[in-house]
Amino acid sequence: MAPTPPGTGPLDPGLSGIDPGLMDGFIAAMTRAHAVMGEQSQAIRDQFGRVGLGASALSPVRRVEDWTGEQLPRLRVRLERIRERVPDWGPVAPNPGLVAYDEGLVPYASPEESRREGAALAGLYRRYDADAEGKVHTTELKERQRALLAQLLARKGDADFTSAFFAGVGAERTAGLPADIRRLYDDSPSLSVDEETPTKEHALAGLAGAFAAATTATRRTPGFGKVLDDLARGGDEAHRDGLSWLVSTGHFPTEWLASVARANVVLPMLGRTLPPTDITLGTTSRFLGALANNPSAARAAVGGAGRDWTAQVPPSLPVFQGIPKPTVGGVLVAMSAYAGGDRRTADAFGRMLAAASGAYDEKDGAHSQDAARFAFHVITAAPRFSPHDAMGRHLAEVGGAYVTEFAAGAETLEPDAHKDSRFGTFDDELPGTTPAFRLTLRDGYRFLQTFADTNEHMEPFDRAMAGLTQRLFAHSVALDRHRLAHPPPDGAQPQTAVEHLFSRLGVVSGMQYAALKVVRGGADLADRNGHEAFELALDKGMDIALLSTPAFGLPAGAAAASWMVFSWVVKDGLGAALEPEPRLPSVNEKELTQARAVLYDMASALVNAGYTEKGAPVGFKPPTDPLIVNDDGRLRAFAEISKEPKRMEAFLEWLKSNGSTNDTADRRTLGKVTAEARKRFIGEHGMVQAELSTTDPRLRRILTGAD
Repeated sequence: MAPTPPGTGPLDPGLSGIDPGLMDGFIAAMTRAHAVMGEQSQAIRDQFGRVGLGASALSPVRRVEDWTGEQLPRLRVRLERIRERVPDWGPVAPNPGLVAYDEGLVPYASPEESRREGAALAGLYRRYDADAEGKVHTTELKERQRALLAQLLARKGDADFTSAFFAGVGAERTAGLPADIRRLYDDSPSLSVDEETPTKEHALAGLAGAFAAATTATRRTPGFGKVLDDLARGGDEAHRDGLSWLVSTGHFPTEWLASVARANVVLPMLGRTLPPTDITLGTTSRFLGALANNPSAARAAVGGAGRDWTAQVPPSLPVFQGIPKPTVGGVLVAMSAYAGGDRRTADAFGRMLAAASGAYDEKDGAHSQDAARFAFHVITAAPRFSPHDAMGRHLAEVGGAYVTEFAAGAETLEPDAHKDSRFGTFDDELPGTTPAFRLTLRDGYRFLQTFADTNEHMEPFDRAMAGLTQRLFAHSVALDRHRLAHPPPDGAQPQTAVEHLFSRLGVVSGMQYAALKVVRGGADLADRNGHEAFELALDKGMDIALLSTPAFGLPAGAAAASWMVFSWVVKDGLGAALEPEPRLPSVNEKELTQARAVLYDMASALVNAGYTEKGAPVGFKPPTDPLIVNDDGRLRAFAEISKEPKRMEAFLEWLKSNGSTNDTADRRTLGKVTAEARKRFIGEHGMVQAELSTTDPRLRRILTGAD
């Protein structure tokens, strides 16, 4: 590759550019920072107010919050301009790197000038309203309205301009703008607001973006705060519908959006007073979608419902003194009764649950306490939801975001395995994890049933389990490697970290397969009663090395299939796979091949992770047979070994020489660790299902075959 000529490329002083991938991450970080500053500073102000202290010390924080809010809409507009230049770029496409960009494409005026111009546009819109009142919507009036809306949308990222415009037209007219856009496009399908908004949906999203930008300039734009207050007070059906469009896209102040959603969705659902038309018109789904875009607001909207319940309970549902306020879980169950009856609403409700649980903006094993607490309520309440097919995948996203808690939960022999789950961190003794709450077998099993109906629904959970398995396997190997280098003085051979890990993975696999059996209605997941899709997933996963190939390097479906195959064949086929000539007639050729693929994955991953490096006190016999070793001394690929029986026999003999089938071998040898990990997995997998069957008659009937 030729060197970049001097004075060109990213270091060219004349180049102005933006990396869309980096900008996307920067905007996400700034958005979180802005939300945190707003939430925490408001909480501090409230505390100061309770004790009669002023909040002047928070003025610097407010200035930073205002500045951050001012920059966010402008950053988003810049990102939009860059994305227009690379339309194919997305989450799964390669990042294009630095893309040339002209700052002149976003010619922002000063904040003061922007507010004057926004107020002037509001005056023109009021004049248009006066001229059009009571008249037929002629072509001339349509063109005039189109031009005014085009001016607004052209500066949708200018917070000062848009806030002054909305302040100028007032709350009632602001809520009516979405209807203006819909009528304009419905009356004249060929007439678009401008080139960037060719469809009604584009224009409505642009309007919502303009309104979201305006909320960041609330404190510096006179009158706009009153508009927000008036909008939040509620109104008739048209008001609710218009407001739902205004918040359907973008980020909004947490407490304001929470109060809007609580008044228009959460409390009406809880009190069973939600108008059916709000569901059919999509009003409710748009409010729920707004909460999905603003996780902090979602948590506040649901969490604050109990506080507002007694003050707003409808006359049709008298609340007698002494009846407790609804819990978060109870609120979610009540909301699901409405959401479960409509696909669009159910999907938005599911996305809201996942977002508020931190499934989209946080990482498994490192969740914020607020997100983890909400997820805890979702997981423990979901079995009581009114189900809908559209919710399933989103519930799996919640489960996938908390696979650490599933793996770190109660074990089968613990006395509290069937008791209630508990929120709060605890020492689960599983290396590499810090769970946010303790999930019992019963609650984990019941939650898994909410999305066990199809492989598509299970995919987010399976994919997350693949990632967790890889992460904890690497951690466990490193820990065992340290223990090998520093053995205990008494020569004891405690359970290895790898064995411990596979024991916990067996618990999760046992819960999952018990849920699958109960939901799909049969003990044999490979039979012909509608499980062809499951077999197809197994086939796709056959050549996937779960422990050796990073989950983030695989397509989502492949990573998920790798966990399914791994957990399926470890429990059923590895016993036979350890012998050159299997003695188990129940294991067919396909299962045997899959089992040996997993066995190869476990052994090669241990070697690649450094478990057998020189200096360990446990003997290791490296592979030397040219049938299974290539020219550089590494194991041949499994696809190559599995094609010839002699190669497979040589591979199994190599494992045997490292203690895989020797009952008296040092448990820390490569082969023994592989075999013992498999035993731990199988044992827990079976014990979990047996334990769960003691309290679930459906599972007991499936496992025993009894009627």
